Order: sequence, then structure tokens, then C-alpha cells
Amino acid sequence: MADLYFTSDTHSYIYPTDYISQGRKNMGYMALSSSFKEGAVIADGGDVLQGSPLVRYEMKNHIRPFLSSVAFNRAGLSVYTPGNHDFNFGYDALRDFLTSLNADKVAANLRDIRGELGVKPFTVIETSDGMKLLFVGVITDYVNVWESKENLEGLEITDSVEAAARALEEGRKLSPDFTICIYHGGFGEEEGDIKENRGSELAELGFDVLLTAHQHAIIEPKHIGTALTLQTGSKAMHAAHLVFSKDGSIDAEIITPDASLPLKKEMESIPSDTEEKVLASLAEPIGYVDGNLADSSKLESAVHGSSLADFLNDVQLKFSGADVSAVSLFNDPVTLGGEVTLGGLLSAYPFANTLLKLKVTGKILKDAMERSASYFDVENGRVRISDRFIIPKEEHYNYDYYRGVSYSFDIKKPLGERVVRLMLGSVDLLANPDHAFTMVVNSYRATGTGGYGSYCKASVLERYSQDVQELLIEYFESVRPVRIPEKTDFLLIL
Repeated sequence: MADLYFTSDTHSYIYPTDYISQGRKNMGYMALSSSFKEGAVIADGGDVLQGSPLVRYEMKNHIRPFLSSVAFNRAGLSVYTPGNHDFNFGYDALRDFLTSLNADKVAANLRDIRGELGVKPFTVIETSDGMKLLFVGVITDYVNVWESKENLEGLEITDSVEAAARALEEGRKLSPDFTICIYHGGFGEEEGDIKENRGSELAELGFDVLLTAHQHAIIEPKHIGTALTLQTGSKAMHAAHLVFSKDGSIDAEIITPDASLPLKKEMESIPSDTEEKVLASLAEPIGYVDGNLADSSKLESAVHGSSLADFLNDVQLKFSGADVSAVSLFNDPVTLGGEVTLGGLLSAYPFANTLLKLKVTGKILKDAMERSASYFDVENGRVRISDRFIIPKEEHYNYDYYRGVSYSFDIKKPLGERVVRLMLGSVDLLANPDHAFTMVVNSYRATGTGGYGSYCKASVLERYSQDVQELLIEYFESVRPVRIPEKTDFLLIL
């Protein structure tokens, strides 16, 4: 028998902390690796270089090697497939990370024009008992949509399914006992020339195992086509454990870390001085709020409005000079009040985004708002969050709050007909769908991701390189105190 452990979307959460609450949490790659058996094959499906205060600190201070690569190497990582967020900081940062890994880097649909990353389409790992495991790696095609041309300079992302099929065909010539696809992408029914989540297509290619990522979902082991497939969430809170037997059978389970277990000796010696500096920086005050910028609960905020969302929209409007702004809040409710620390701000806005100013029309905005209006369902006369935003994973970040317009959703009406009031000043945008104006959204939303495909019809007037987190930090440092914004004119009609 041979053991395989798989993680993905760790976002550099290597320590047992969420950087928000006190105490050790059952999370983090160092704690998770305590469960890895000696001699096991270990693989990871990408997204390390973004998404935690640790990696933000490393990027800002150009600390190399990344602590995640140290932890991966100490754990004995065998195979790594990059994720979309690993491209967020350009070629050099990606090269610094990948070349510091002792693992094989596999990405069949990544063409490295400069030839410095050491990436190959597939690899064969021989297990301790002599079995051969073929690993093919592919990355979501949507990197081509999300990333700026500057970040992809020297790189090309090709069709993931076609590349996986070619690599599988070539790899089978080496007579592996089992074939495994690591896909930094997930599952979804999508339209358009470039698709974000193509797991169902990959599952039909003939792999024995399909290890998916990207969606931050927990997908228990199940079969699609020939492939046993699963997904392990994010932040090193879960891993997959697979056992391959010589009779051709595969057993799989999702495991969780236990932070109370002693760390392996290899992990104990990882330097902690960078982490201590990160924690100290998070505790430093950066500003003050005269009141509370609140996201009280996901449903309460969506129904009655959120002063935190209003504030974020106001910052985007002031920065861009646009007429209208849209923001989303994240899955966990956060309120900023009184003294605001760096850690508090990053917990309220945890991801690296940049902004774009778009030229939109009333119709484009109305169509986008219909997606937001689908966040609600009525059950037994009471409003609730629709399963559309909860299953198969929580996607509260795909509900948007708007600023610069007055609007109403009537959730008794059918989907697609719920926006019943939409005013830009004195202009009725429902009656004047061709009326054009400017709108600021983050780079994630501008791609149409999350069901907001109407934005793809808008023309881009300006792309801003400044990270939204840095923009918010500068705002808190320069505006003292931050005042509670006037409430957006929004009405939910039940």
C-alpha cells in the first residue's frame, strides 16, 4: 500500500492561527503535517503566495525563502501544482517560490517562456513499496482572465483539459500503477470561451484520481466518471489522505489537523521570528473609527445594509472618482470600531484586490444587480439566504453592496425581475437602460466572476495597480477619525 496526502489553497497559513482570534486553532500546515505518515507521498494544489498576513508581510519586506516553502520542504512535499493566486505578484515572485521547493512542479498547461520555473507537464513518483504514481497538474484557464498582462509576462496558460489529456497520454507510456490529476480549479456549470472550473470535464479523461482545489470547498471523496475526486478546503484546515493498494483499489478520506499534537522535529526548528514580527505588526493601531463600521451578520447586513460596505464603497469612489461603486463583504462578519489595528482591517478585507473603473450602462448594472438580488429567498413568509450562495460552498462574498445609486429589490418577483428601483441621481436607469456612467469594482468582479458576467460587456476606462488593502491602510492613517458614512438608499421588499 502507498499513502498520499493532498492539500491546496493553504494561502501560507502554516501556523495554527487564523490571525483574528486568540489561541491556537486546529489549522495550519505545520500542525496538519503531524498527521502525515513517514514515507508518504505529499502533494499540494497551489495558492500559497496570497491571502494571509504572513505572506503579505513576506511580500512587503521581500523575505525569502517563503516560510511556506520551508514548511513544505520539511514535510517532504513531492509534487506542487501552482494556483491562480501564485501569479498575483508576477514572474519573479513565482520563480522565487517555485525554485525554493524541493518538490516536482507540474503544470501541463503552463508554458514558461523564460524557462526559469522548473515546471513540467507531469511526473512519476515511485512509492516506498515500488508502485508508480503518475501526477499531471493543470491550472484553471481563468488565470488568463484575472491576471494583468504584466503578471503573466513570460508565461502562457493554455487550455487545461487539452493539456491534461496530452500529459495523461504521454505519462501512461511510463506504465504507472495509478494516474492522478491535480487541478487548481473545481466544478461548475459555466458559459463562455474561458471556463473557471472544469473538474467534470477532467474527470472524464480517464484519470484514477482527480484532486481539485480553488473553490475552498470540502468535497468528500466521490466518483465522477472513472475518477475518485475530492476537495480539501483552504488555510490548511483539512487534507486528503488516500491509500493506494496493489489490487487497484483506492481508499480516501478528509482529515483535519490537531494543534494539540506535538510538531514533527522538522517543523519545530522552523524559525519563528518572522511570524512574531507579523503578529506584532497586526496588533499595531493604524486609525480610529468614531462609531462602528459594522457587518453584523450576513443576512442582517444584506437586508438592512452595512456601514462597513458603505465605507468600503466610499473609499473606492473617492479613489477612482467614479459615479457608482460595488463591493462585497467576506464570509465571516467583521466589525471595525474604535481603535483599528492592522489585523482588524485585514480581517475585514482579507484578500489582495486591485480596482478598475468601467464605463457601464443602466442595463449592465441592472443585470449585475439581479445576481445580487438572487441572494434572497422567502420561506414561510421569512427572508433567508438562498442556497445559491451556500451550496456547495458559502459564497457571501458574491453578494454585492452598491453606492452612488438608490435601489430596491422585490424578492417576491421572479429571478431576473427583482430590481424594481434603480436611480442614479435624477436618472431612472430602468427607464433609461442605455444611459452610460462610470463604475468602480475590484479586479475579481470585473472579470464577471461570481455570476456577474454583465460587467464583461463594459469597457475598461482605467486599471489601478494599488492594492485595495494598502489603499485602506493609507485611508485610516490619513483620515482621523473615520466617520460613519450616511446609509445607502436601499430597500428590500418582501
